[in-house]
Amino acid sequence: MSERRQLIGLAYRLVGSLAEAEDVVQETYARWYAMPQQQREAIESPGGRLTRVASRICLDLLGSARARRESYVGEWNTMDPADARSRSNSLRVPQPLHKILP
Repeated sequence: MSERRQLIGLAYRLVGSLAEAEDVVQETYARWYAMPQQQREAIESPGGRLTRVASRICLDLLGSARARRESYVGEWNTMDPADARSRSNSLRVPQPLHKILP
């Protein structure tokens, strides 16, 4: 169909990735051709139908991406335990020197 370029542009603006936009358009056409021929012919505005389907696929994709994000509870910059040991050792070294000096 001739709407492919328009659909890719729409999907790209919604999802922000050309690869994902192409996947959305491919899924849109897969759904279109999965419909019976009679049902496709009964649609007055195929371009409008494809645009609506592509938009909904994009919104579903964005919603599922948001749901997949995990919220991490805790510190983001956790220290490596080996680094913690070396830091505690480096802090202990000056203490005996401090006692020796007047």
